[in-house]
Amino acid sequence: MVIINTLSVAIKEQILLKSVSCTLVPGRITSFVGPSGAGKTTLLRAIVGLVPLQSGTILLNNKSVATMSNYERAQNIGYVFQDFNLFPCMTVLENCCDALLIHAVPLEEAKSRASVLLEKMGMHKYRDKYPSELSGGQKQRVAIARMLALRPSVILLDEPTASLDPANTDILVEILTQCVQEGLTVGLSTQDMSFAKKIIDRVYYLENGEIQEFCDTKITTNLLQECPRLRNFLHQ
Repeated sequence: MVIINTLSVAIKEQILLKSVSCTLVPGRITSFVGPSGAGKTTLLRAIVGLVPLQSGTILLNNKSVATMSNYERAQNIGYVFQDFNLFPCMTVLENCCDALLIHAVPLEEAKSRASVLLEKMGMHKYRDKYPSELSGGQKQRVAIARMLALRPSVILLDEPTASLDPANTDILVEILTQCVQEGLTVGLSTQDMSFAKKIIDRVYYLENGEIQEFCDTKITTNLLQECPRLRNFLHQ
């Protein structure tokens, strides 16, 4: 579980997050939605340690993320960037093996683990291709396989449908559903309301760096009355 308490982030005197408190729960998909510039990406990047915190705490299983080494953080928290960040000079298989090799996993074991994940993502036949030879949806599946290779307990995805067509969006929904069934903690940011409706589970609505509303589908009985801003955003 990830617990975020009164988190504030400011970069170059610009306040990006204001006293944000929220949780990401194992076996659930926690979505952060809201207009552009609301602070969704900043929040995910703060969790993974890519932006400095002005104040507040981020705990992963009751341990401060701030005290973790980069190595420990990478083992526990996986992150897929909006533009995927695949290495252009490496093949699909090499991209998935790279982090494992950095973490001292033997080459043959790294190849085996990466191959299993690529098969799971329907990308094994592309293992010798380079990122430039792949579609947006294919690149994303490779990025997810690479992230899962280190077996993190928390996975974060920034605007995961930004480069996807409807068919690949449906594939992503299937992948995330499987991750949830395996007990992973899933967090994502999105402005894609059709996608948000498909995976709606636990949803925080952000605006101007603050959480304005929270909806848990297992608790919220009337979205219309309890979360009007979220409802209006989902139906834009």
